[in-house]
Amino acid sequence: MTFNIALNFEDGVTRFIQCNAGEKVLDAAYRQKVNLPMDCSDGVCGTCKCHCASGEYDLGEDYLDEALSDDEAQARQVLTCQMVPTSDCVNRCAGGRCPVQTALATLGAQVRQVNLLSDTAIELVVALDEPLAFLPGQYINIQVRHASCPRLLI
Repeated sequence: MTFNIALNFEDGVTRFIQCNAGEKVLDAAYRQKVNLPMDCSDGVCGTCKCHCASGEYDLGEDYLDEALSDDEAQARQVLTCQMVPTSDCVNRCAGGRCPVQTALATLGAQVRQVNLLSDTAIELVVALDEPLAFLPGQYINIQVRHASCPRLLI
């Protein structure tokens, strides 16, 4: 059994995803290439909090009170990393749709400065050929020409 979940973003965009029985909304969204805001995916940070405007769900019990208070839960606030729908639902999500897309992108950049921070870390200052939309806490992988694997940048 699957449930239809409408994700209404503040910028007026609505995305629809299908959530399998027993599946958390955040996992279903990610599986369908819709990246909702999140930091921990464990019910600890509260970054994925949204309002469930309609529908039935299991709120889960694996979250901290600091991430979702009892008052918020009574007001139908949910953590998408914990929410398991038991019917079709409509969720109002904070933020706009554009900055949270998961599609891969190739951007050109020029290295402007390299600063040695420690024996195992550097600061890489780059000038991008075009603006980069991102959310705080996101990371990127860069491909270095003639290297066998991408490098992780935080």
